[in-house]
Amino acid sequence: MDGMTDLRINLLGKLSASVAGTVLDLGGRRQRSVLAVLLLARGDVVPAEKLVDAVWGDRPPAEAASALQAYVSHLRRRLQPGVPARERSAVIVREGPGYAVRRPLDTVDAWRFEALVRRADEAVSPKQAALLLGEALDLWKGPALVEYADEWWAAAEITRLSGLRAVARERLVAAQLEVGEPALQVPELEAMVAEEPLREERWRLLTLALYRSHRQADALAALRRARTALVEELGVDPGPALRELEAEVLAQAPSLVMPQQRTGTHEAPPPPRVYDGLVERERERGLLAGALEELEGGHHGLLILEGAAGIGKTRLLGEARRMAEDRSAMVLSARGSQLESAFAFGVVRQLFEAELADPSRRAELLGGAAAGARSVFAQAQPGGGDGFAVLHGLFWLTANLATERPLLLTIDDAQWGDAASLRFLCYLARRLDGLPVLVAAGLRTGGAEQRQEHLLAELAAEPEAVVIEPGALSEEATAALVEHHLGAAAAPLFITACHRTTAGSPLLLNQLLRALAGAGVRPDAAHADRVMAVGSRAISSSVQVRLRQLPPDVAELARTASVLGDGVPWPVLAALAGLSEDRAAEGLAVLARAQVVGEEQPLVFAHPLVRDAVYEAIPAAERGLRHERAAAVLRASGATDEQVAAHLLVAPPRGHAEVVTVLHAAATSASARGALESAATYLRRALVESPAASWQPDLREQLAVAEAGLDGTSASAGKDTTAQASLKGAGT
Repeated sequence: MDGMTDLRINLLGKLSASVAGTVLDLGGRRQRSVLAVLLLARGDVVPAEKLVDAVWGDRPPAEAASALQAYVSHLRRRLQPGVPARERSAVIVREGPGYAVRRPLDTVDAWRFEALVRRADEAVSPKQAALLLGEALDLWKGPALVEYADEWWAAAEITRLSGLRAVARERLVAAQLEVGEPALQVPELEAMVAEEPLREERWRLLTLALYRSHRQADALAALRRARTALVEELGVDPGPALRELEAEVLAQAPSLVMPQQRTGTHEAPPPPRVYDGLVERERERGLLAGALEELEGGHHGLLILEGAAGIGKTRLLGEARRMAEDRSAMVLSARGSQLESAFAFGVVRQLFEAELADPSRRAELLGGAAAGARSVFAQAQPGGGDGFAVLHGLFWLTANLATERPLLLTIDDAQWGDAASLRFLCYLARRLDGLPVLVAAGLRTGGAEQRQEHLLAELAAEPEAVVIEPGALSEEATAALVEHHLGAAAAPLFITACHRTTAGSPLLLNQLLRALAGAGVRPDAAHADRVMAVGSRAISSSVQVRLRQLPPDVAELARTASVLGDGVPWPVLAALAGLSEDRAAEGLAVLARAQVVGEEQPLVFAHPLVRDAVYEAIPAAERGLRHERAAAVLRASGATDEQVAAHLLVAPPRGHAEVVTVLHAAATSASARGALESAATYLRRALVESPAASWQPDLREQLAVAEAGLDGTSASAGKDTTAQASLKGAGT
């Protein structure tokens, strides 16, 4: 924790910084330029070489690296007055070959400005949009980075921010025209038109404001002025929007009247709005926004997003993460995996390990009452793994993080979460009172393993849990998505075909429409039968079509990745696919463009169902052999016993002693972390391997002890020491 919650940095005007209202001295122009370049990167690492170029151009000093380090050191001291030198890396951090500034969104005015503009785009009413846009524009104290306007490294970002400011001003006036007195907007719009007479949107707004102020002649005169400006400066006529507006003014169209002044028969409700791929999810987004507002106010919450595969749970969790980041909350995420469902505390490690990467921060977060969780994030140590102590330690780790800023934990595909992690979530859910922590879990109905079903039911049954069940899309929403993807209004028969074929599943519908768009299908009645032909297996067929269009080694790379699952390092993927690392990297780029995998590293499939489509196309017997080879490659690469064992669980039994050794070691590791469910799973598989007779008694005894300990362990307490002692006492 950096203790710098009052630090504010300004880019919208002259570069400056303050703490609790006190302006800080950031040093000379060159030193300040280092901070400016880092801020413009918005948290990304800027290589030291680029910083040197920005500060000194083509005439760097002989000791440029040392001079840059000195500037960074001086900035750290000035941005964190009174903080000891060893703790001054909280604002400017060193990562790899360069530096980065890591601050919450609301502490840098340019970042907050963009977040507010995005929130205004989501606003449910013009009044709310106007409030947000007004707050965003109030952050500007002059031209962005005015003192560096002539620097090459600032030019593009200054242009972008200035352009976004111009758009925000236009959107603000447009919102005010919907809720305020239009005559009051005319002077502002006249000034805006004079500033930039070639922006047609400003002429449109001015004309609309004049017409709504009962100045029809002046509105037509404004349109003539717009035409003259465009013809004289650019040699072009006004665009479609202005031409259409002119026709409406001449016809005195009812659509030009302010919404609250319109009378007459009841109008049809507006069509569903497609927001960044989301449609007909206003209720769900409202529940997410409400929970995040509560979180922002220091309150806790538990959300369960439950529904069938492809109904939009993953997309809504992504929306929750985006909304939380806009509110400067800390966001930690994890995803359950069918392959890793027996991997002890796998979901917990996904959530927290990134925050524990730095040794000093790890020591701080896992200190005191959180110490009991240390065994979860380290190799198994003798004497560790007390079930209650681990859960208690993980709770305090969560509490420590929540003292820094509000915390959102998202867990997608919770039905495949390992039992130890789900037990922790149950434990945490009952102890959230007083903590600014929001837990949001996506649960695919019908997908839980038998042993985890009671834990998932326990989590959903928490008194404060809010269960969100996204429904299938209506035909109206289907029509909106068809128009969004195919660029034209669709015929009713075409819409009905899309809706019936996908049963209103957002994922299936989006996959279907992408395939239709790629094939150039028009959304008219004549092509409705094409929808029927493509649709019943929209995801599987489209994924397989995409794979068949790829080079054979790239398609094989996808199949290999589906066996290894999300999160595998690509060198391991390359080794198992029999490709060079360079070719594997090229292949992953091709798969990303084909929307099979994401662009981020480590590897993540575009959606779990995409991975399922690739995986299930592999014959079952071949899948077992591929998992066997994956286990061998992972073991050779230094993977943990549990990572290797995850593949051995579905590999064909061969009676190999080394397989039993790995499974036994994985069981020992799982038990040491208090995850007896995983230990029992590995031991059962070891017995299936038909090991030598000398192994049988020990394995059966250890399994019996693990199962007995498991029966006596609850989400709030559990002493596994007997089982652990038995496992540790067995030789391998």
